[in-house]
Amino acid sequence: MTPQLNLALAKAKAQFPAILANRNVKIPTKAGREINFTYAELEEIAQAVTPTLSSNGLVIVHQMQFVENKFCLVSTLRHESGEQIESFYPLPAGFNDAKELGIQITYGRRYNTICLLDITAVNSHNWEETKRYLAREIKQEAGFIEKPSNNRDSLVLPNPTRVNTVERISEPQIRNLWAIARGELKLKDDVTKNVILGFGCQSSQEITTDRYEAIIKELRQSAKQTLSPAATK
Repeated sequence: MTPQLNLALAKAKAQFPAILANRNVKIPTKAGREINFTYAELEEIAQAVTPTLSSNGLVIVHQMQFVENKFCLVSTLRHESGEQIESFYPLPAGFNDAKELGIQITYGRRYNTICLLDITAVNSHNWEETKRYLAREIKQEAGFIEKPSNNRDSLVLPNPTRVNTVERISEPQIRNLWAIARGELKLKDDVTKNVILGFGCQSSQEITTDRYEAIIKELRQSAKQTLSPAATK
């Protein structure tokens, strides 16, 4: 039994910030279609949960061990009381290729972490974005707009007179923004989201390149206000 660990984990789960599904994968099928899904990378998960785990006396440790004569990645969620629970991920028997082994270990760490903490990633595309995407798809099928000429069928070009030439920021820039907000500035996610909303963006995925630096500057200003003597009274 692990009553103290269970209580600490329950508290931590209530404090975890939203974990964004920041990676999109398309897998072609034999029928010529594509399976499209998103997931959260290990770095995104670790960045989101580590501070909360630490504040609740919890830590996850990963080790490679032989379990019943099978090579496994053993992930242990440990509590400061000494209580712990484990999750196992089988590794390939032959691992002459160090690169392939590294990939399997990364997969194992991610899956074991998700299982131990019972967490799910939130799709970064909100409902408003989904509705706009569906609207473009319907217009394309009806022949009102044309497909792009570069064969990227997943994108649909709107009326040329309404094209917004400003690009959205990249995934690395999104991760950097959240790393600054959470790690360097210690801002709560609600504060960061409110700053982003203040620039007319519903989510970090909607931030355009011309607003990126201004948003980071505003985040730093918000952090200063939080730490100022007037804010602490």
